[in-house]
Amino acid sequence: MAEEVDFRLAEPSDGQAILDLLKVLQGESDTFLVDSDLDDITAADEAQQINLINHSRTNLMAVATYGSELIGIVTVDSIDNGAGEVGVAVLAGYQGYSIGTNLMELAIDWATDFSSLDQLVLTVFSKNEPAIHVYYKVGFHDTDVYFQDGREVVRMALDVPKKD
Repeated sequence: MAEEVDFRLAEPSDGQAILDLLKVLQGESDTFLVDSDLDDITAADEAQQINLINHSRTNLMAVATYGSELIGIVTVDSIDNGAGEVGVAVLAGYQGYSIGTNLMELAIDWATDFSSLDQLVLTVFSKNEPAIHVYYKVGFHDTDVYFQDGREVVRMALDVPKKD
């Protein structure tokens, strides 16, 4: 890659680009799941959501950019009891360049330095070995294995290291 990949917090002006990125990611992989119907969300709705997230100590949305293109995303959504659920995805053409690892490290740094969360959790299909490798590399450990819609899923967690 000739240009440098940048990592930053999502901005309200990214609303439409994030929706477009999520649609592409959803189409590229059956391991990437989005909770809502993306066609029902407007760019203005997404911009408002990003603004709220940026003022939260329990939610995160950050992106990887290459030039002006969004190529990856990491989110943390507060779920309960001081835990935040992590989601990360990188466009297929940019996988294998440690972008996913860098996005995960950004989320961990944010959780450590800024958030009020005690733990990060995630679920991953057990056949998604490249993702599981990244999660182990950044410090996650298995907490449970179960079946969801006929597919084996691994639940993983990382206790958020807090600065003294």
